[in-house]
Amino acid sequence: MLKKLRSKHAVSEVIGVILLLGITITLFVILNNYVFHFSFNPSSPTVNLIGTIDKTNDIISIKHNGGESLEGPLDVLIEIGASTYQNTSSDLLLDKNADNKWSFGETLQFHSPGPIMNKYIRATVVDPETNTILLSVVLQQGAR
Repeated sequence: MLKKLRSKHAVSEVIGVILLLGITITLFVILNNYVFHFSFNPSSPTVNLIGTIDKTNDIISIKHNGGESLEGPLDVLIEIGASTYQNTSSDLLLDKNADNKWSFGETLQFHSPGPIMNKYIRATVVDPETNTILLSVVLQQGAR
């Protein structure tokens, strides 16, 4: 009878596990470096905006009430009844300054071309750089 002898030249299971673990870690590091080198869009600014209506003077105001200063022209959409008016923040800013920033305490004012009593009014502020809506509020319910 022949006895089966173990070969002294075989690789142990521990070496196999170490090789598989090394390959897995190497692939993970390569994939991680590849994915994190993509440029992602900047995050949207954290800001608190408050919209109000002055019905006696037909003025719609949006006040910066905290958070980051907003740079660049922001899109401001005012919907009054069936009409929509599109402006930029630099056009509506009360205290125009050289740095073109909308900072804490500053207000945007939109003077309505007609009376706003009993009309549907919605204000929307959009940051085109990050493509996010910073404010979307119905200020008054009414007829469209």
